[in-house]
Amino acid sequence: SVLTPEQAEDMMYAAVCSMARLNKTAGRLMLKHQANAATDVTGFGILGHAQNLMDNQVLSVGIELHTLPVIANTLKVNDEIFNFRLKVGYSAETSGGLLISMPEENAKAYCQELEQLEGCP
Repeated sequence: SVLTPEQAEDMMYAAVCSMARLNKTAGRLMLKHQANAATDVTGFGILGHAQNLMDNQVLSVGIELHTLPVIANTLKVNDEIFNFRLKVGYSAETSGGLLISMPEENAKAYCQELEQLEGCP
């Protein structure tokens, strides 16, 4: 077995909590921190949505991803049960959060304030 029943239950609980978390606070903070574009990351994965944002820009745009947060054990499931393209950024999410474009100098303060208000990254 790839996961113990306890690991699977923890994974499901984390997924449900993540999907239940609305983007209300994140959306409100986008205005404060001068976001200029955003999309919810759902059916196309983070890179699919990033491509859609970039395709609709007048000027040249680049994206740099350092870390993709994932629920514990999802990489194990991706690697050993079903490759849902998580590692290459194209997994179809049900509720994957927001991909936001904002001035680089505002991003850190945005993330810190969101974490402070919601109690998690």
